[in-house]
Amino acid sequence: MNLDNFKNTWQQQNNLNKSAITINQSQLSETKANKQIKELNTMKWARIIESAAFFFIIVLLGQYIAKNVSVSAPIISALILAIFAIIGLAGNIGQIVHIVNIDYAKPISQLQKDIYRLCSHKLQLTKLLFMSAPFYMAYVFIGFDVLFKIDLFALLEQHMVWFYSVSSLLLLITIGCVLAKLNYTNIATPWVKRTIELIVGERLVNMAQFINSIESTDS
Repeated sequence: MNLDNFKNTWQQQNNLNKSAITINQSQLSETKANKQIKELNTMKWARIIESAAFFFIIVLLGQYIAKNVSVSAPIISALILAIFAIIGLAGNIGQIVHIVNIDYAKPISQLQKDIYRLCSHKLQLTKLLFMSAPFYMAYVFIGFDVLFKIDLFALLEQHMVWFYSVSSLLLLITIGCVLAKLNYTNIATPWVKRTIELIVGERLVNMAQFINSIESTDS
C-alpha cells in the first residue's frame, strides 16, 4: 500500500467514525427528547387529576354554602377553603396549558428549562396551598357541622377563641417564614433540597442545581 492509498483509507475511516458519532449523538438526543415528553405527559395527567379533585371540592363546598346561607363559622370556613380550592384549580389548569403549549422541537436544553419553569410554578402553587394550614380550624368547624350538626364556634369559650386565633396567627407567620426560604435559589440548603424533592421530585432538583450554576456563571 503506497502513501496515497494509506491517506485515502485513513480519511475514509475518519469520515465513517464521524458519521457514527453523529448518528449516536442524534439517537441520544432523540432518547432524551422522548424521556422529556414522557415526563411532561405524566405531569399533565397528574395536573388533570388534581384539577378534577379541586373541582369536586369546589362543587361540594358550593353546595354546602348554598344550603346553609348564613353568617356563621362553618360557612365562613367553607368560603375560605373554597378560595384555596379555586386557587388550586386555576393553578393546575395553568400548568396544563403550559405543558400542552410546549414545543418539543426545541433543543433539549431549552426543553429542560421549560420543565424547570413548570416545576417552579408547581412549587409556588404548593407553597400557596400550604398557606391554608393556619386556617386549620376551618376544617374542624365544617367537620363538626357536617358530621354532628353542631356549630362548634358558638360553643367555644372566649379564652379558647383567643387561643385558636393566636395559634393560627403564629402558625401563619411561621409557615410564611419557612415558605419564603423554600426556593430553588436556596437549593444548597439541605432541608430546602429535601422538601423540594418531596414536592417536585429529585430529578428536577438536580436540574435546578444545574440551571442555577449556569445562571450564576453567566452573571
